[in-house]
Amino acid sequence: MNDFDRIATVIRYLDENHSEQPSLSELAAAADLSESHFHRLFQRWAGVTPKDFLQSLTAEHAKQRLRDSASVLDAALGSGLSGPGRLHDLLVTVEAASPGEFKSGGRGVNIEWGFAESIV
Repeated sequence: MNDFDRIATVIRYLDENHSEQPSLSELAAAADLSESHFHRLFQRWAGVTPKDFLQSLTAEHAKQRLRDSASVLDAALGSGLSGPGRLHDLLVTVEAASPGEFKSGGRGVNIEWGFAESIV
C-alpha cells in the first residue's frame, strides 16, 4: 500500500469512527506504521496533525448535533467527548464560541470592528 492509500484509509476510518476518539497509536496501527512515522506522514499528506484533524471532525459533528437541537450534554457525549466541559474547550478553541453561543446562532453576541490605516 502506498502512502496516499494509507492516509486515505485512515481519514475514512476517522470519518466513520471519530466518536470513539481513536488514539494516535490506534491510527498508526491501522496504517501499519510506528506512531512517529505515521504522525509525520499524516501531517505531510493531510496538512494537519492527526489530532487537529480529529478535533475538526469532532467539532463539526458536535455543531451539527447542536444545530439539530441536541442539548450541550447530548452533543458532547454523542461526539465522543467526556462531557460539556470538553465540548466547551473544543468549540472555544476551534470556533472561538461556546456551545451555548453556537447553539443560539450568536444571538446576543456583540462583534466589534473598525478600520485602521496601514503602511501598505
